[in-house]
Amino acid sequence: MSDAPPARRGPYAKTAERRNGIIETATAVFSEHGYRGGSLRQIAKQLDLSLTTLMHHFPTKAALLSAVLEQEDAADTDFPVRSRRDGFVPSVLAIVERNLQRRELVRMFSIVSAEATHPGHEAHDWLRARYAAVVTEYADLIEHDRRAGRLAGDGDALVLAGLVVTGWEGIQIRWLADDTDPVAAMRTLLETLLHPVAGA
Repeated sequence: MSDAPPARRGPYAKTAERRNGIIETATAVFSEHGYRGGSLRQIAKQLDLSLTTLMHHFPTKAALLSAVLEQEDAADTDFPVRSRRDGFVPSVLAIVERNLQRRELVRMFSIVSAEATHPGHEAHDWLRARYAAVVTEYADLIEHDRRAGRLAGDGDALVLAGLVVTGWEGIQIRWLADDTDPVAAMRTLLETLLHPVAGA
């Protein structure tokens, strides 16, 4: 057993930990009050921080919202790789199932997305760019699975990808509102739209 003293945690680790705590609390506040209704002061109070300390990490509420949304997107950066390996339908269902443990984040995303439909909202450009990127990516993955013999349906892949995204968001709202089983609902939607080939 070594007698060496334990390594000290440096300022970078503490800074990263504090930033993560702020993002987590902001997610909860935005989930409850929306982006418009939530405030940096509320978030600082919940963390027992001064507003000045919070603003050292995130100078504006828009900067904090950007960090929250970026964290959400970062959770699924490997989705295209998993989809090509395991199939589009199983990969989507895996995310829906994982989201059962991320209710606050899903609620925040749903509220902020609805607010961001207003052209003047700080996240409006992010929302438009995200839809364009996700729909294009999903269309490519649907075409990939068709070529691989995993999907038997036809129709415009871009249109179908848009319907998957739209249906998914609606299913999440139903789940948040009345606990409708999102996995079962999403499975039915994907099977109806894309016609997965059994055993493929």
